[in-house]
Amino acid sequence: MYYEINGNVLPQVRLVDRAVLEPPYVHRRRKTDEFILYVMRAGTLYLRENGKEYELGAGDTILLDPEYVHEGTQASNCEYYYVHFRHPQIRRRREDAAFWQRCLKYRSVCLQEDNGSWRRYQDSWLRFPKTASLQNGKRYLKVANLLESAMEHNCNQMENYKVSCACRIMEALVEIERESVSRNTMPQAMGVPDSYKKVHELLNYLNAHYREPISSSTIEEQFSCNFDYLNRVFKKVVGKTIFVCLADIRIHHARELLGTTSMKVSAVGYRVGFEDESYFSKVFKKHTGMSPVQYEKLILQGDSNQRKPG
Repeated sequence: MYYEINGNVLPQVRLVDRAVLEPPYVHRRRKTDEFILYVMRAGTLYLRENGKEYELGAGDTILLDPEYVHEGTQASNCEYYYVHFRHPQIRRRREDAAFWQRCLKYRSVCLQEDNGSWRRYQDSWLRFPKTASLQNGKRYLKVANLLESAMEHNCNQMENYKVSCACRIMEALVEIERESVSRNTMPQAMGVPDSYKKVHELLNYLNAHYREPISSSTIEEQFSCNFDYLNRVFKKVVGKTIFVCLADIRIHHARELLGTTSMKVSAVGYRVGFEDESYFSKVFKKHTGMSPVQYEKLILQGDSNQRKPG
């Protein structure tokens, strides 16, 4: 099972805190009217929910469901964070054989999106796992820090403190989902887990460094991998070559600058990684069907029409 959670809507957090269990205490049997997220800090917690048993160790997470009774099955020493919350748009879903591949495809799409578009908010649904393991040490520390911050905001009770608390919890949910997708897809992606991991690292690199000169030798040096081989794997995963993807990213940002600033075309091209203005114009027209100057005029005409009375 997994849960679809609308990321455009904040959770309604009632409680967020830490708990310590010591023998002979056993987690009591109960059925709540809210979801409860556990993130393990240390030790082992033994739980049963809806007849299924869970053994949770350090770094593990579980989302307890108000539809079901949960209870401890044996005493143990453990420490964990807990978050009691409701959410107006959360849906239960059953995993099918293609579930993780869909998550993988969605991640690849996100890494190539134009992040300056309002349309990006149309599919802001988390595919949140019933259980997850934060084996990535950095990811666990980030989630733990977010939960600590949420606890602090929930206690200070200044105006809108629940909003600040909920923002941290939502970010923690996103981090848990990302780690779950990474763990469940990369080891099985086309039989080349190391190369597949490099593809996503490369996508992150292109999005962060698109303004800089990037060549095949730059990529080989950065990722310690033969460029031709990485390019083949990249195209298989993403659907386009590395440099076509880089051009897409650069043109996305060029369109944003042309539409929101008064920078000259040459300056825009240089800002997004094109040293030659004519080559920038050629690539821009190939991607958009018009030159940068034509695109700029079209944007200005649209703004002028919006300002006209009537």
